[in-house]
Amino acid sequence: MPNFLQRWLGGGDRAPVWDLADYPPFELPHPGSGRRLSESQAQENWAYSQATLAGRQALLRGWLLAHDGPDPGALTGVAYARALKAWALAHWPRLPAHDRLPEHAPWPDCRRDGPFIVYSLLGDLAASLGEAIRQCNGHWRWGLNLDAIDLADDMATSRRVVLLAALRHPTPEAQELVLDPEAWVFAAHRFPNAVDFRLRDAWSDAVADAIAADHGG
Repeated sequence: MPNFLQRWLGGGDRAPVWDLADYPPFELPHPGSGRRLSESQAQENWAYSQATLAGRQALLRGWLLAHDGPDPGALTGVAYARALKAWALAHWPRLPAHDRLPEHAPWPDCRRDGPFIVYSLLGDLAASLGEAIRQCNGHWRWGLNLDAIDLADDMATSRRVVLLAALRHPTPEAQELVLDPEAWVFAAHRFPNAVDFRLRDAWSDAVADAIAADHGG
């Protein structure tokens, strides 16, 4: 029983880790969030993200197909999120594990090149979930979270590129809803045995809720 439990949690015999040395790095000009970034630095990150999104999603599609993953071009919305989550459960052990990387600043302050290239892949996977939402519900858009309250609270979404949707009835405290797909994917990589990743399909639930929502103003 202990051996079975260890294998179920991902600690048993593992397939070789994939070599990501040739995966193109996502060279975000200014890693970080909130007060660690100036607004001009955040705008540079936004410009870089938008300029590279389509090309990186095309790259990711080819990479996934070469690694037994779902096809973002053939699946949409919740179907894609569900397939990606199933793939992640089966293949996460083949990615360089967080605990085996050199000491580094945690997400979202981390580098995404060199020994940390896995973070470029994770960012692309997260963006693919965001695209699955955006393509099915046009109220959502990529943008910078420039909310003053989130900045004051130094939220991880602050001054970062996230999914935004205008509230139908905005208030002085809240103008837009914010979704951060990177938070879901990076957390699953850092804590691969977490209940939300192993026993729940939180990715698909979040995608389904976002697609079903109507927040347009």
